[in-house]
Amino acid sequence: MKALVTGGTGFVGGALVNELLRRNYQVRVLARASSRTAHLEQRGVEIARGDILDRASIESALDGCEVLFHAAAIYDLWAPDPDVMLRTEVDGTVNALEAAWQRRTPRVVYTSTGLTVGERRNETGTEETVHRGYFLSVYERAKFEAEREARRFIERGLDVRMVKPSGVLGPGDLKPTGRGLINLLNGRFPMLFHGTLTGVHVEDVALVHALAAEKGQPGREYIAAGWISSVKDWLGEACRLGGKRLPLFGPAILARGFAHASELYARVMKSEPLLSVETWHLLTHGLRLDGSRAARELGVRYKTMQETLADAIAWYREQGLVT
Repeated sequence: MKALVTGGTGFVGGALVNELLRRNYQVRVLARASSRTAHLEQRGVEIARGDILDRASIESALDGCEVLFHAAAIYDLWAPDPDVMLRTEVDGTVNALEAAWQRRTPRVVYTSTGLTVGERRNETGTEETVHRGYFLSVYERAKFEAEREARRFIERGLDVRMVKPSGVLGPGDLKPTGRGLINLLNGRFPMLFHGTLTGVHVEDVALVHALAAEKGQPGREYIAAGWISSVKDWLGEACRLGGKRLPLFGPAILARGFAHASELYARVMKSEPLLSVETWHLLTHGLRLDGSRAARELGVRYKTMQETLADAIAWYREQGLVT
């Protein structure tokens, strides 16, 4: 089977490319002219130069493909320019799905996010959960609006299956969750605060995508979620595996003040905040997601939190990111 992957040079998209190659797909990756692709080309991946904001380039890249995996996105919980994120997620998704519609691509697997489930505080969200009605981040709002566009294409008759990953971790993770772990293990957090997170290994996310294409149902949504943990247990296990001391926990209100200060410093220095306000909102609200549909219907067996953290930390050490 021949597949086009958008976002194939990124964290989740790269893991997806690995999984598809393992399953003997012919893989083509849509990549911008500035993207580094030599590591993909060495493995036999075909590169189509283009951009998800250029619909014509997606249509051209889809030539001869039987499935589109649309995984390209800006994933961050820190958005200095929200309009850029909204345009990328919403317009990029519309472009990808319209290109698939025009090319009569038989099947599309769209990478959304578990953040759009929108479960209320202390509730465990499923694919049937009604969104709470307010957003904890710009990223959640952008992906929520992109999902709404995807459902319009489903109503038109396009075969779209949707994967909604929870907090993704694993080798190669330099996204918000991974950056947080690196900062923790390098002793950069003076204090921690309590919250809840749902996590999943990046390889399991890639597997859910592949199985959604092969075994999933048209219009079906699949949450990819391996485990639910308190912040204390999750970071405590990371410190144990990393041979580090877990910092003390303090009042969440102090952490919020620290997040505001971190963002102010980041704006001045044109860098990433150590802790963003949106990350604070997400963790104190709690992310609790149930990934059992993908396990039940697709046959996914999730890696444990310990396996996931061990793989991520080993990669950070190999890269010299953790002292």
